[in-house]
Amino acid sequence: MMTGRGAITLVALLGVGCGTRGEAPDAAGGETADRAPAAAGFAGEVPSGAKRAPADAFRTLEGGESSLHDLRGNVVVANLWGTWCLPCRQELPELVELARSYADRPIVVLGLAVESGAPDEIRTFLGDYEVEYPNWIIGMDDAVATFGAVGFPTTVILDPEGWIRKELLGPQTVESLTEEIEALLP
Repeated sequence: MMTGRGAITLVALLGVGCGTRGEAPDAAGGETADRAPAAAGFAGEVPSGAKRAPADAFRTLEGGESSLHDLRGNVVVANLWGTWCLPCRQELPELVELARSYADRPIVVLGLAVESGAPDEIRTFLGDYEVEYPNWIIGMDDAVATFGAVGFPTTVILDPEGWIRKELLGPQTVESLTEEIEALLP
């Protein structure tokens, strides 16, 4: 009988192993604009259907901490992935290309490495894929509780004000992500 992380990993792999693309359900019961008052520090109206980005601090590969709040002013494409996840590996070249194509724009591609080992191991793995965009570290429990991840990869797109505007399950392409990003740019 499989328990703990092994069972969660198996469920995650089975859930997206076929590469189905689509919107992730709101498994975490996150606050949406329809059920939440305006957030402190947010200017203007709450976008319809948007959820607040988590305020959590995440460990960086360099040993510091950072949060999604630090990236305000940018459209953020936050990708929850794992070194153990085959669909995530297949998606990495798409994210590398996306990050390069938006290098001179207010767009941040961010990796959130889920249960993927020590920082040195993750850096080595990312080097093999020529990943130059930032990556932070997150545990499986936090990926599920904080982002409602029901499978991997999961991509969360935030607008410049820090609202989660899209949650996508399964591997994405440069084309599909570009469409989502462009819809959030002024």
